Amino acid sequence: MHLQKSYKASTRLVRSFFITAHCFFLLIIQVSAQTDAGSVYRKSSKAVVLIKTDKRSATGFLISADGLVATSYHVIEGVSRVSVRTSSGDVFDNVSLLAKDEKRDLAILKISGNYLPFVSLGNSNDINPGDKIIVIGNPLGTEQLQASVTDGIVSGLRDLGEGYNVIQMTAPVSPGNSGGPAFTARGDAIGVVAFRLREGENLNFAVPINYIREMLDAVDPAKAIHQWTNVADRSNVTAEGSATADSKWRSVTGARVATLRFGGDNIQIDSLSPEKGELDIKMTAELKKEGTKYTGTANSVITWTRMILVSSEKNAADRCTFTDPIELTSVTSSRIEGRELTVPTDAILDKTKCTFSKPKRWINFIWVPE
Repeated sequence: MHLQKSYKASTRLVRSFFITAHCFFLLIIQVSAQTDAGSVYRKSSKAVVLIKTDKRSATGFLISADGLVATSYHVIEGVSRVSVRTSSGDVFDNVSLLAKDEKRDLAILKISGNYLPFVSLGNSNDINPGDKIIVIGNPLGTEQLQASVTDGIVSGLRDLGEGYNVIQMTAPVSPGNSGGPAFTARGDAIGVVAFRLREGENLNFAVPINYIREMLDAVDPAKAIHQWTNVADRSNVTAEGSATADSKWRSVTGARVATLRFGGDNIQIDSLSPEKGELDIKMTAELKKEGTKYTGTANSVITWTRMILVSSEKNAADRCTFTDPIELTSVTSSRIEGRELTVPTDAILDKTKCTFSKPKRWINFIWVPE
């Protein structure tokens, strides 16, 4: 009798142990899944953008710090207006189409900017059925649902013929998610969300990211296939309503020349100061209208160059970057007034520390058409 009671007690103890271990194992899996999706979201969601056109809204994602955007070709096919909105609320109304693959439904766009958040590209040849996959996009193409995250697994790798493969996945997608990124658990983009089949249950597909890699090899940022400048909004930019979408302005107090592009309530600035010996100074900025003025951030890059005697070409040696506020207080077709937080002209820059000998202060400027 004593042995029988002891056996029953031992059996209950073993059963209790396995039940506890099983629950603990399921908890680990659940926490791990949440951690993967959460980690990928924190790492990459800021690089996911909302693309708005005159016909539809969808998703894209930044693949370089200087404004290359991957998306689906059908998102921008046949449209006359395109704008790109980042997660921080910045809107880019001047958008270029650099590359397209109509067969695989892919496109690479370009917006003007520097130091933008971007995703890391993975190798879609390394994925297998059963791998974890995470999608970030803009369901219904609305700002209210911008940067929504879902997850699932790779269901299969499908060959649609003629060199066109797709990734089948269970991560739920909705209209508006087209053109968005599909990530591995490590946060590498391995696909561009393409379509879903309404006839089935949770049948979603993405185009392998390696096709985007192939397109990048042939991209020339200086040669756009097409460009949308949203000229229709130009009358809202200046008091006289006669500014051009792409015009050059020069400083009345210095030698700086800036190219300004107007679009709706936004102004994009690209400025290049004349070379000073080994110094090359460039500045870009995106400004948004706030009341009667335009405010934004100026991104400046100062590069020291060395002359290559054999070819008479210059090679970048050292570089310092700075980010400072800038604002335009008055904008007309014949005169622009503003100010920027910068250092005096006689300040000395230490290129090893990227620091100046004098503190920055607000300095006013005036530009006129060149």
